Amino acid sequence: MHHHERFQNNYDFLRLFAAFSIIFYHSFSLLHKAGSETLMQLTKGRLNFSFIGLSIFFCISGFLIAKSAARSPGVVNYLWKRLLRIQPLLIVNCILTVFICVFFTKLSVKDYFLNPNTWSYFRNIMPVFGLQFTLPGVFVHNIAENGVNGSLWTLILEERLYILMCIIFLLRKKHRSYIVLFIVVINVFYLCNRFFFDGEMVRYFTGLPFFYALLFLNSAALYFLKINFSNSLFFFISFSLLAFIISVLFPASNFLYFFSIPVLVNSAAQMKGITNNAGKYGDFTYGIYIFSFPVQQMLIATGIVKQNPFALFFYTIVIVFPMAILSWNLVEKKFLALKKLVGMHPK
Repeated sequence: MHHHERFQNNYDFLRLFAAFSIIFYHSFSLLHKAGSETLMQLTKGRLNFSFIGLSIFFCISGFLIAKSAARSPGVVNYLWKRLLRIQPLLIVNCILTVFICVFFTKLSVKDYFLNPNTWSYFRNIMPVFGLQFTLPGVFVHNIAENGVNGSLWTLILEERLYILMCIIFLLRKKHRSYIVLFIVVINVFYLCNRFFFDGEMVRYFTGLPFFYALLFLNSAALYFLKINFSNSLFFFISFSLLAFIISVLFPASNFLYFFSIPVLVNSAAQMKGITNNAGKYGDFTYGIYIFSFPVQQMLIATGIVKQNPFALFFYTIVIVFPMAILSWNLVEKKFLALKKLVGMHPK
């Protein structure tokens, strides 16, 4: 996103809200209290804040990655920018995780560092090829699970969607109708699989990864269709919000999520107000997202938080927010400044 555009929309604010929503849900689930999470209680189990947060993330990502693809001079520059956005902080995160978690393993320091599974954790630097969620002897006595950073699973899907966008769009850059047609076909295939085959024809189409992938793709389609949300903002927000509410109240119609959520998120992003300045001092969302899960697990392992999810949420924010500010200024911003070094056409 160009600098002059950044403070004319709510994408930074929505990403922050999404990150905090996911932390809030994990504050309950990691204490084995997911069923008592606030939104779960209000909607009788139909929604939770993780669903809201991840839906926002994938919708924003779909729209902005489509924009990035459209503005990239070529495949190499596009992939370089994606690499700079994800991998540098992920490398830092993996190094910190491996070396800090030595204090949380039931193994001796020697056995921990001699265990091959300690070093294979660095495969997480490239999530597109899969992830390792545990470290030897770490968090084995935690309440809900021993995963070190469960939030990283979304990066597998995210990076594979980057590659898919590269294949179906950048190789046909002058013909945007191809990608819209491709996305329409996937939507039709999903609906046929659900209503005529009870989801049994292709089972992957009924899972969470596909759900968020289709939110990403449908949001990308909104960009390629050049829909101007600002001109009819009230209509887009009202219509998509109504469709979303219907999906919540009547689960049989929850396929409307695929259309209502991308429109609602990208419409809300165009609202003008003080929230447009949420990213004035930097984009801290990625740091908040990838640091929060291990910090929560450490708080639980040390016994600082035992049963109170609200306390876990509060302590996590207090610890993670300064980390995210540092990571933005010391790592992310410096690497993002290199995005024009590779793959640009010579003048």
